[in-house]
Amino acid sequence: MIKRLKICLIVLVCMFLTTGCWDKTEINDQAIILGWGFDQNEDGDYIGSAQIVVPGELGEKSSGQGKGYIVETETGKSLLDVTQNLQRKLSRKVFLSHQKVIIIGERLARNGISNILDVYSREPELPLRTNLFVLKNGDAMDFMEIQSKMEDMPSTAAMKMFQSTAGPESTTFKDFLEGASSEGVSPTVPILEIIRSKKEKDKDTETFRLGGRAIFNQDLELIGFLSYREAVDRLWIINKLNTHKLTTNLVGGEGNVGILGMNFKSKIKPIIQNDQVKFHITLSGKGVVRENNTALDLKQPKNLKIIERSFTKNLQDHMIKTITKVQKEYQSDILGFGQSVHQEYPQKWKRWKKDWGKKFSDADITVKVELNIERTGVTGSPLHLKESEIQK
Repeated sequence: MIKRLKICLIVLVCMFLTTGCWDKTEINDQAIILGWGFDQNEDGDYIGSAQIVVPGELGEKSSGQGKGYIVETETGKSLLDVTQNLQRKLSRKVFLSHQKVIIIGERLARNGISNILDVYSREPELPLRTNLFVLKNGDAMDFMEIQSKMEDMPSTAAMKMFQSTAGPESTTFKDFLEGASSEGVSPTVPILEIIRSKKEKDKDTETFRLGGRAIFNQDLELIGFLSYREAVDRLWIINKLNTHKLTTNLVGGEGNVGILGMNFKSKIKPIIQNDQVKFHITLSGKGVVRENNTALDLKQPKNLKIIERSFTKNLQDHMIKTITKVQKEYQSDILGFGQSVHQEYPQKWKRWKKDWGKKFSDADITVKVELNIERTGVTGSPLHLKESEIQK
């Protein structure tokens, strides 16, 4: 009797361990969406453009047999409505769990994107780690049709561009939601830009590139843009710039020098006097010379100091221009100054946080840059210069 019970128990356990997924959907029955583009028409309806994988044609682009995806577009009163209307056009079930990128058209971004965020916080199939971009000067549906020169999917290309240039920063829906709900900082999103050029025989071609950052206010409405160079300034200020190639003109001389910058650090010090807030920013970093287009022999310590002073002055001037633009033109704290006040003066912050945009725009901000150039490479001066042309 005991032996029979043991056998029955073993059989029962095996049945549980070998049970399949009763509700699974075969991959051949799924319409896998890797990228979404969202726009808004003049009537206020949402336009969704889905980049859907065609598995049989992935990897065939180089042979000209296919582009690996199709694009389907639908409209609706909400994102849920768009998805349902899209399903009516597809023979396979819409599958959203693998989506990597969402592109927001500029018109929709300026009207506000708060309504498209709610579904991502409720629907378990929608991944919060989807990367979010704004398409500058265009509609997302236009981006969806542009083929990447190096990747099978434009969505994949956009994501890799960002990962290769933005250091440790990421802008997923999760990051955007956290930024939108945080006190003392406004959210930003990376920009994509469509490039229209002409090749031989006047044949028009289109591609795209990574731009700067799109700036949102607390109502999650797009209010402006930072250039790519200004976006690098922002990364340095918020302590998220790892390495970056920098070039500067020689102050008081001719030519320019390029370095590989690293070990970037930032310290924001808020100072409150008579109910007025001031900020002192100290930015530091190290560099290695990668290009010398001057007559200076950089093996000479005095010439190296000239280069350091040129970088310090030009970087400091550019940083002040970027901060002034954010302060005066947008009055939106995307640099985290409010967070520093929140940490050091919590009682003041309670009074100021509701009107922080105005307080931030009136703040007096000073910047100090400390850039140390540690190495100059194998040579001190350009090898093509004659000895008489080199400045020792």
